[in-house]
Amino acid sequence: MRRLLPFLLPFLALAQAPYRVEGEARYRGFYTLGSWEGRNPTARGEVFWNGERASGRVCLEQAAWDSGVAERDKKALEILKAKSYPQACLYPQRARHEGSRFVVEGELELAGRRLPVRIEGELLGPPERGRFRGAFRTRFSDWGLERPRFLFLEVRDEVEVFLEAEVRR
Repeated sequence: MRRLLPFLLPFLALAQAPYRVEGEARYRGFYTLGSWEGRNPTARGEVFWNGERASGRVCLEQAAWDSGVAERDKKALEILKAKSYPQACLYPQRARHEGSRFVVEGELELAGRRLPVRIEGELLGPPERGRFRGAFRTRFSDWGLERPRFLFLEVRDEVEVFLEAEVRR
């Protein structure tokens, strides 16, 4: 066994090494006459993944949301309480393949609340140098956030969130 240990150490270290995650989040909100989107390219963090178990965190800076309309972004930062909660963070707990889908389950911390989230998508390439694309839906009401208005129309409660990230070991 002692003779095997030097050969196994690099594999044990690799199993414990974090995956660096860098990417962006996009959202799509809906109102009666259409929708609008925004993006945030600041998603960064580290994730540990072993089998189905995952841990770590990936955060983004709330102030970086950009819909292309300055006044809308200013209101969005107020709604998200970005001054009090400058980051939104995902804390993964499980990550696994379900058929052709790759599923990440964990908790999302946003505007002072931490709620469960399930992100479904795909992991392209090997995990050591892969690309994750996924999405989930959430509601303003789940987070205790006021719904924005577009002109005189109130935005629907549900919002789509899309994630895309490079994963590197």
